[in-house]
Amino acid sequence: MRRALLLSGVVAVVLSAPATAIAHPLGNFTVNRYAGIELAPGAVRIEYVLDMAEIPTVQVRPAIDADADGTITDHERAAWAARTGLELLANLTLTVDGRAVPLDLESSSMRFRPGQGGLDILRLEATFAGPVASSGELAFADANFADRIGWSEVTAAGTDGTVVARSSVPDRGVSNALLSYPPDLLASPLDVHEAELSFRLGTGATAPAAAGGVEANGSRPDVTGGAFAGLVGRTGPLMLVALLLAFGFGALHALGPGHGKTLMAAYLVGAGGRARHAIAVGGSVAVMHTASVLALGFVVLKVTEVFAPERVYPWLGLVSGVIALALGASLLVARLGSWSGRHGGPDHHHADGTPGHEHAHPDHAPTQVLSRRSLTALAVAGGILPSPTALVVLLAAVALDRIAYGLALIGAFSLGLAAALVVVGLVALRARDVVAGRMSGRTARLVPVLSAASMALLGLVLTFRGFGHM
Repeated sequence: MRRALLLSGVVAVVLSAPATAIAHPLGNFTVNRYAGIELAPGAVRIEYVLDMAEIPTVQVRPAIDADADGTITDHERAAWAARTGLELLANLTLTVDGRAVPLDLESSSMRFRPGQGGLDILRLEATFAGPVASSGELAFADANFADRIGWSEVTAAGTDGTVVARSSVPDRGVSNALLSYPPDLLASPLDVHEAELSFRLGTGATAPAAAGGVEANGSRPDVTGGAFAGLVGRTGPLMLVALLLAFGFGALHALGPGHGKTLMAAYLVGAGGRARHAIAVGGSVAVMHTASVLALGFVVLKVTEVFAPERVYPWLGLVSGVIALALGASLLVARLGSWSGRHGGPDHHHADGTPGHEHAHPDHAPTQVLSRRSLTALAVAGGILPSPTALVVLLAAVALDRIAYGLALIGAFSLGLAAALVVVGLVALRARDVVAGRMSGRTARLVPVLSAASMALLGLVLTFRGFGHM
């Protein structure tokens, strides 16, 4: 009974791992939109808000700074807001009873707000207006930034004697026009960019809340790591403390969802790895992660016009999944072959004719399973997805002209990540040895088989997730 319970616990841990290996949050990449439709007798107004997180704000700053002198003046902000307001308007569609309603840009303004790591986030507010009949069926669609991730919200309300009925969207928003995102919805941000409703003259309608409401906490979808990003501004002796904190943040980050710990633990257990393999893979994952941060930082700063940088993540996730699937499948085949053939079952005899006895030999894996190529592939699969917060630290260091310090913070972060991964690997190997020591040989060999199966399943999940996010 004890052996059965022990094996069941190992199986539960191994098979639950894929469910927790989720992708990184992408809050620092978001481009969020709000459209508040207001209907009055004979007129329609759209209060439109665009909220850009740190990374898209970094990307758009050169377009705002028209003279490229590094300083954005009030005139440059106003010019960019007017120009962008017209571009936004071109991607809005509003019809009443099937006929397009001509909309004009009444006003536009933009301002910067404080974001992570000393970087800015951008907020643009624009008002569009046009004539409509006193009643009808209205349809609205917002095609702006369709290729960018983020929150998208639409509301519709009547005022001054117009009543909205049978609306597909609420009359009041839940985010205070993108000033305060509800914490309970941040895990699955709203993605509403269309509205259908009917309106008529009547009583009882109230005006919707204005887009420029009271400033709130400014939380945005899936933003994490603010404490790490805040280290960029430390100076003097506090820089040494910041480096230690960055090490700790890296360790905590490695213990969160993703980042190769599941892949590493499953592979080391399944392949009969040793302590030196755990150290090698942990360090390699950290190096790969740092390289990914630097590469994506180059994309943000130098080739931003080619594609949205967050679109790299599904491709990286797909690559990670395919590698994990290939490694897990090959390891599973090797382990199944070893389990069924190496000992030959209970009637197996050695070459001298003496009966064979089954013992657990978890470290005697086929040498090709733990080859340098497979360990390198494991490091790529576990470290290829960069942390958005580490990217924010890099961009903030560039903006503050503290590149060396920013690289030192990222290096300390990566060392903490490596240390945590190595500890996870060593714990997994120790747990494997304890389990193997308490079971018969044939039962103990189930553990690496299940670990290999878990890795293959994780690779399959990551592969499908990558395809689904394309």
